[in-house]
Amino acid sequence: MSQIRVEIESKSSYIKALRQVLKEFLRVNNYNEEDEIFMFELALNEAIANVIEHTYNFEENHSINVEFSIDEERVFCIKIRDFGRKVDPQKIQPRDLEDYRDGGLGVFIIQKVFGNMRWDDVPEGNLLYLYKKL
Repeated sequence: MSQIRVEIESKSSYIKALRQVLKEFLRVNNYNEEDEIFMFELALNEAIANVIEHTYNFEENHSINVEFSIDEERVFCIKIRDFGRKVDPQKIQPRDLEDYRDGGLGVFIIQKVFGNMRWDDVPEGNLLYLYKKL
């Protein structure tokens, strides 16, 4: 298994750097599908932005731990761990695309890009796994 771990503060400005780590991690692991890498970046962007907004209420002094891994079967996984307010995974649903309004498409994008997302129950905060076979 190949993996890398990154810890960032809950600042929106760090999302760009995290996207760069994702891109380089995939390239180092011989994955060069530019269109799909861009979609992974977009989904990661949405997931981290959701943590910053909904878990930490835009407070910038909190930690977000992110791990990227690729296993022997070429399954790519992003693990996102925060230590903020717990969310109820049952309430995290993509909104209806017929509901025309700004925002709210993050979960839809994440599910569309990865297809597989799983929440683990942890004592404090939240732990999200995103999976995709490369």
